[in-house]
Amino acid sequence: MREPGFIKRSPRVATQFKASVTDSDGGKVPVVITDLSREGCRLETDGSLNIGEQIEIDAGRYGTYPAQVRWALGNEAGAVFLAPIGSLDEPDTTA
Repeated sequence: MREPGFIKRSPRVATQFKASVTDSDGGKVPVVITDLSREGCRLETDGSLNIGEQIEIDAGRYGTYPAQVRWALGNEAGAVFLAPIGSLDEPDTTA
């Protein structure tokens, strides 16, 4: 049974991965991704991210992912990817 306020989420993986975020004004902010799932991630930053802001997370050799900031508190923020991570890089097998 689902409890009130409970949000079903994909499994999360703890990590300490350096990345950068490009905010809606084009400014770059260094971040550390501290957990990751197919749908989103938790970020630590010395900069500021605004709730609702559209961002791009640049994960270096792993690519750049569009996301939206869902919450921000102190030096942490949570972002949801605008498409599940796996779907951004999966090859088209319909051809």
